[in-house]
Amino acid sequence: MLKNPFTPAFIASAPDDFFGRADELRVVKNGLKMGCVAIHGPIGIGKSSLLARAVLEMEGFAQKRLAQALTVTAYKEIKTIDEAARQVLEALVDIDEAQKKLTFKIGSLFEHQSAEVTRNFVAGRHLAALQKLLGRESLKMALNDEQLLIIAIDEADKCPVPLAQLVRAVTSDAQHAGIKSIRFLLAGVSPFYERMLAEDRGLERFIYRTISLDPMTPEDAVDLIQTKLDSVAEDAHEAGVGLEIARDIVPRVVALSGGHPHVLQLLGSYLVEHEDQDPDGIIDSKDLISSLTRVCYEDRAQAYDATLHMLSIENKLDELQQILALTAGRFPTRIPRVKAVESIGPEALRWFVDRDILSLPNATSAHYGLVDEFLRIRLILDGEQSEQAKKVLEATIIERVSVDEFTEAEFAADGDSNEYQYPKETSRDEDDGEMGEEEN
Repeated sequence: MLKNPFTPAFIASAPDDFFGRADELRVVKNGLKMGCVAIHGPIGIGKSSLLARAVLEMEGFAQKRLAQALTVTAYKEIKTIDEAARQVLEALVDIDEAQKKLTFKIGSLFEHQSAEVTRNFVAGRHLAALQKLLGRESLKMALNDEQLLIIAIDEADKCPVPLAQLVRAVTSDAQHAGIKSIRFLLAGVSPFYERMLAEDRGLERFIYRTISLDPMTPEDAVDLIQTKLDSVAEDAHEAGVGLEIARDIVPRVVALSGGHPHVLQLLGSYLVEHEDQDPDGIIDSKDLISSLTRVCYEDRAQAYDATLHMLSIENKLDELQQILALTAGRFPTRIPRVKAVESIGPEALRWFVDRDILSLPNATSAHYGLVDEFLRIRLILDGEQSEQAKKVLEATIIERVSVDEFTEAEFAADGDSNEYQYPKETSRDEDDGEMGEEEN
């Protein structure tokens, strides 16, 4: 049985699992030194992994410990500020109600006796208990000099209003007391941060940086897929199994995924899984068969259903189809910016960017991209009624993916940046029969 190193179902924070995101990681860490940080983006883009990796490094992984941290996962049943505070409390301390003792879980374990905190906890006044615990005396025992206390909250989109109230209450209370060491690190699906600001516009003063995650760069996506497939081949060789990696499979997977981390992991996992089930000694495009429909209609079906429903309600689906027709059927999606503006106008394009459907790397980029290439694949496959027709179209998509753009030689530096250098665009007319027409 082949080793499968891909981890689509897990948060990636360990060195062997975390790829790329060097710039984003640096922004998070530097931001936490100055204030609170919010990470947002679409489902599967790597928010939780970036949060976990940042916490790991701030806690001293392979470097100086800059912080103590606790991580909690929010959930939609949290309706009040006290319920949100309880989540943090339970990650911060163990409470012995009988002895009125608190054992801190961060830093060196130590006990702290407080009848007031215990009384508030038992009575359900969890915010009051948390604020008391985060006072100067407790933090002095929990933290070394100049260390931060990071309260990391994942899935913040599940209950943005109570979290907005919690961040405001805790940070305001701490700052009034002259405490400058408490930081919140929040991660969630867009537009959770906007919903927090709608509850309390004053939060902008406490959130030092916000980071909107885009797909991985082509270089980092290639590194992820190539490294993991190499480990599959090496493991197979050690087990006496002959296995090759087709030269075009890495750029093909990267192009299909558009650098979306979850989709990259899914496609890589399916490659290994299919080769293991139907071995022919080479991991190639044949091992991608059925993976596109599986991603679109099983693994990420809920995400695409929700997005398509939102587009229909907002009357934006036709506009999206309109600009996708400008791609000439290629993957990864590159929508000429000038033509897109002429087609649907700048306000509509901003709407798509703000909702993490379109990406625009920088203000001077000549093309829009898709944050999730499989939304487009889903739209294409939805145009076919029968399962057989979907399979034929899926094979066509896989074979028509442009791999030349992702060969190693074409990753070139542009000045001081490592921006990917796309070849000169071929016009729609020159492509003669590409798949763009099938998207209409």
